[in-house]
Amino acid sequence: MKSFFSLIGSLLSVGWVLFVLLTPLLGVWLGSSLVSFYGGPAELAVAAGVLLFPVLPVLWDARATVKWNRKQQEKKLLVGKPKQRMKAFDRIVARTLVLNLLLMIGLVVWFPKVAFSALATRGDWFLLDQQDETSRTVRGALFASAAGLEWLHQLANPNPYKKEGDDAPVPESVKPVPVVTPTPPIRRWTKEPLQPDEPGIKEPPPAPQPTWAVGATTWPAPAEVHPVVAAMGAGDEASLEAVARYIASREPDPFQRVKALHDWVVTRLHYDDDSLLPGQRKAQDAVSVFAGRTGVCEGYARLMVAFGKVTGDQIVYVVGDVREDTGEAAPVGHAWNAVEIKGSWYVIDATWDDPKLNGSTADVYSTDYLFIPPTIAIYDHRPDDDKWQLLSAPLSRGDFLRQPFARPGLARVGLELISPDRTRVEVSEGLQMKISNPRRLYVMAHIGDRESGKSERCGVDNSESVLLNCAIPASGRYKATIFTNKELSGTYRQAATLDVIRH
Repeated sequence: MKSFFSLIGSLLSVGWVLFVLLTPLLGVWLGSSLVSFYGGPAELAVAAGVLLFPVLPVLWDARATVKWNRKQQEKKLLVGKPKQRMKAFDRIVARTLVLNLLLMIGLVVWFPKVAFSALATRGDWFLLDQQDETSRTVRGALFASAAGLEWLHQLANPNPYKKEGDDAPVPESVKPVPVVTPTPPIRRWTKEPLQPDEPGIKEPPPAPQPTWAVGATTWPAPAEVHPVVAAMGAGDEASLEAVARYIASREPDPFQRVKALHDWVVTRLHYDDDSLLPGQRKAQDAVSVFAGRTGVCEGYARLMVAFGKVTGDQIVYVVGDVREDTGEAAPVGHAWNAVEIKGSWYVIDATWDDPKLNGSTADVYSTDYLFIPPTIAIYDHRPDDDKWQLLSAPLSRGDFLRQPFARPGLARVGLELISPDRTRVEVSEGLQMKISNPRRLYVMAHIGDRESGKSERCGVDNSESVLLNCAIPASGRYKATIFTNKELSGTYRQAATLDVIRH
């Protein structure tokens, strides 16, 4: 029994030592990561750490010592022998613990929505871009530790589109869907005479758009509204059931039928920006959304589910996180769909295929999020339940936020972002991006100040491996946007964005 209590005492002693050592480290880590997350320079992050230990504890103790000595002198004159005091080392340890505990509690209270994101994406700020074995090991340990605060992210960021009953068990048939990534044919220039005896270069047409094999279908689908939907008139759309029955009676192929349901939602509904305002959200059930022809992501997704019940297609409601153009998690959650066709499950987000999302004046029909490969969807959509990722190796929330950020448009045109390899880039001068461009598309990029909105065009070397050089005139936070087009002139479509900070 004595040895048992001795063991308990030893364990408590070790626990106390670890607590004393880890608490200031955690406080410094959280504070400095938040500084880095909000774009502060590394020097400020270091200064925050040095203040927490040892500067502030030592200054606190020095001030307290002056007061203590004064009081002891007064007591000595009155009662004689002064009281014994705790040793200086122990005092500084105690003050360090108090300061860091208060700091961590305060930061968690003040920044509950981003505390996890800061640690998960910028917790390795002091390693810079080092990739040696030791740095990789330390980085892995840091991010594994950051995962311990994921509960705070979920608690502080409740999904407003998740209602009671939406957390039904995932069907056992939900399995990873096989995806075959295409190898885009390389577009080559050939030397031919432009005029007699005059050497020149003949430019061939762009290589065909690459197509992904996703389960039993392909992606992306042609950007054309299904003819059944295009031919529908007002008399065919009297009710939710009438629309679904009309489509089902004219389209027997399940993939094309679900595409038609998607196309009706995308082309008939209008995104309701007003419902994003506090206290102004309209009803998002399928019947209300159909009647008003307006809704937010919840309404779009619930209408898809309701259509599927009439047509006999198993369409389910999925909720989770999405990323903004900065690569950071959106301040509110999102809702989309999954559908089972011929024994396999596929991802659909009709909201993000809406050509006029968020009041845009564009009217470009899109199928980027229709049967999108899960390997591409995971760049900006992460469901709360990992099974809905439809990946054999699901991404953790931290990996989701850390990975390079790109919209499906980048993959759709056959491009691949080689570097940078993180969603946020910190530079001391200019920004350089490298993109694999086997289709030899025309690529351009702009770098814009996030505060003023002013932007400048980046230098570009259009070839099979595109180099983009963006001059950044002053310190601040910027947005780098990459655009592509098949021809030199015409409309360039956005393919990817990066969040850039110049110190």
